Formats: sequence, structure tokens, C-alpha cells
Amino acid sequence: MKLQDILKNNVTIDFTELHNDKELATQVQIQLNALGLLHSKADGAYGPITQRALTQFAKFFNLGSKVTPEFAKKLIETKSVPSVLPAPGVELIKQFEGCYLEAYPDPLTGAEPITIGWGCTRKPDGSEWRMGDRITEEEAVDLLLFQLEYHYLAYLQAIPGWWELNENQQGALLSFAYNLGANFFGSPNFQTITRVLQNKQWDKIEKTFLLYCNPGSPVEDGLKRRRLAEAQLFNKSGH
Repeated sequence: MKLQDILKNNVTIDFTELHNDKELATQVQIQLNALGLLHSKADGAYGPITQRALTQFAKFFNLGSKVTPEFAKKLIETKSVPSVLPAPGVELIKQFEGCYLEAYPDPLTGAEPITIGWGCTRKPDGSEWRMGDRITEEEAVDLLLFQLEYHYLAYLQAIPGWWELNENQQGALLSFAYNLGANFFGSPNFQTITRVLQNKQWDKIEKTFLLYCNPGSPVEDGLKRRRLAEAQLFNKSGH
């Protein structure tokens, strides 16, 4: 069976029935790969990774857990999926950054980048903050969400297997990226965490996170606490 057959014949099947229909499962995997929700071979084997990706697609468009004609049509026609910020990561960022409504110098350099709100270093138009600038708490929230969605999320979603991670794992990486750079994955100074994520070596996550603490700097202790919190969030069960 194909997605087009579900449309043509007006049938509905449970996700679990994909186990028994290799042709349909393969087509579903091809579509999910094209959307970046899946990063694996389209072999028609409907396992937990494909199921997680299909469930994520369903959540984006409130489609439920059955492949209905509406679901099939949406999966065929969709060219991109919405950006979704993992809420646990946003909360962790707020916890460790702290909210400052008046601009302040970077704690590591004592100068630039001038920062405001929850660690935001740029205005929405891309210009820099200046000492003496002030914002409201509502503006701080909007600024944080804007920066996370438009300057960090796309880099993270490009990590192979991103959509296979649960919300807590994504959140931990969002906090890590916000602190150390959106494009850390694959960068020369981040070879260890890149390898661990590529190989899905989750038993090494805590040790790996703790490598990135700016040893010997005034912020080392604070970064150790943050890395540990990120590792604990990553290892926390989630859906």
C-alpha cells in the first residue's frame, strides 16, 4: 500500500500496522527523511526511531496516531515542519543565565559582548546592546525566544538524529548551544561531543558535557554546575 492508496480508498490504519506493510513504511520513511525528522535508511522496517519521527510529525499538525486520508495528504504535501523550542531547555537557560533588565558586560571578558535579559547579546535587528540600555521583563522573554528560534534552533535541527531525541535531550543541547555557540556540532573545539552525539553514546553524556567548563577561568565552577544540570536533563526520561 502507498499513501496515495490511503487517500484514494479513504482508509485509515494505525501506526502499528506499518510493521506489516514494508512498502508503506518505506514511503513514510522517505517523507520523514526529506523533512529532516528522520536520519536513517528507508528500509521499510518500522521500528521505534521511525515511530518517534512519525509521532513528532503528527504532533506538529494535531493529526492523532492513525494514518488517515488527512494524515496521508499532509505527509505527502508538507515541505517543511515548524520550529519547536524544547521547553525544558528554555527553562534551564533561564535558570543559569538569570534575567537582567539593564545591560551588563560579559562576565568572562568584563567587556563585550554587552548582554541583557537572559544572556542575549544582540537586538532583534542584529545590532549590539550598549551599557545603559534597559528592557522590560516581557521584552526579555520575547527577546530570548526570538534569539533561540532564529539564531540557534536551525543549527541544532541540522544535527543528525535531532528529531529522534526526546524533549529533555533537545533541551539540554539547546542550553549547551546557547552558552557555547549555536554551531558547536562538528566544530574543531567540540570533537568529543560531536562524536558522542553521532555515535549515540548516551552513557558518556555526563562526562562529555563536563569537558566544556573553561578550566582555570573565573566562571569554571558555574559552568560545571550548568554542564551537570544539562547532562542530568539529557539523561532524564522524556517523551
